[in-house]
Amino acid sequence: MEENSSYFELLFVKEIEGTLTESEEADLAEWLKTPQHRTVYEEQKKLWTSVGDLQKMKTIDPKKALKKVEARLFGRSSVYYLKKLERAAAVLFIPLLLSALWMLYKSDLSGNSINETVFNTIEVPPGTRSSFTLPDGTFVKLNAGSSLKYPVSFENQERQVELNGEAWFEVKKDPHHPFVVSTSDINIKVLGTSFNCSAYPNAGQIETALVEGKIEISGKSGKNKFLMEPGELAVFSKQEKTIEKAQTNLDKHIAWTSGKLMFRDDPMTTVIEKLGQWYRVEFQVEEPEILNYTYSATFSGESLDQVLKMLALSAPINFRFLPRERLNNLEYETQIIKLTKK
Repeated sequence: MEENSSYFELLFVKEIEGTLTESEEADLAEWLKTPQHRTVYEEQKKLWTSVGDLQKMKTIDPKKALKKVEARLFGRSSVYYLKKLERAAAVLFIPLLLSALWMLYKSDLSGNSINETVFNTIEVPPGTRSSFTLPDGTFVKLNAGSSLKYPVSFENQERQVELNGEAWFEVKKDPHHPFVVSTSDINIKVLGTSFNCSAYPNAGQIETALVEGKIEISGKSGKNKFLMEPGELAVFSKQEKTIEKAQTNLDKHIAWTSGKLMFRDDPMTTVIEKLGQWYRVEFQVEEPEILNYTYSATFSGESLDQVLKMLALSAPINFRFLPRERLNNLEYETQIIKLTKK
């Protein structure tokens, strides 16, 4: 049986349409035996009911309609809902459902044309990752503490998305509609390629690693354009407003897409930043000298405690978990880890 979210998105839609084959019915039934999967499935059923209710309306207000579905889906906090579903490994259908809702608008049920662009934003909290497919067929992996904003239907000359954080893109080829990733300081323009972009708001630089194809990078003004070749890394300095590129070890930059953390002579500032995003913790550094250390290692599936013990073996540091306070019945405050010299 297939074990990817796209496959079960397809089964969900085919069940709605009544076109499931016998083998697909068996796959869906097996998948629904998991309680977490069943919970998500029932929630999506409720959402489709909301969409069906819209079909009965004589007029449709896009903003109000989206708010209705988002209220059912997200409640008071969209980020909290993603946290909840990520723990159940269940962020499977959100882009699909919002795209379907957009198609409902475009069917012109009210007899009126609708020109307003509707956007969807996927936010991934620290400690989690998410994969999804955009309306044009572009595959995206979103790293911890990241968000991606995109239109639920690409109808302009350019397929433009806005990235905060880090993402891996496998862009669907369409020579007539370039794909553009917009970050805080640079734009990345592609026709069809695979690349990684790290553009966290609090970082001092934006890194773009190209695996295959070609991409064009430029400042927000559109000036100083240059092309990247596969195997190259482009680093934009937010302070200096300059871009430098060089050949790089691509594995280090895309390891996170396969569930790995890879460090290669990285400064401790980079190490604790990535560990904080990966495990949803914060680090308190007592002595500044600790930040001068460099570190090389690859982690795949280790717990935070295991990672910190290995870190302490290779560098003269100690670590201590500080007590956490309960925020409510469901959440605690972010775990803080104090680092000191041995």
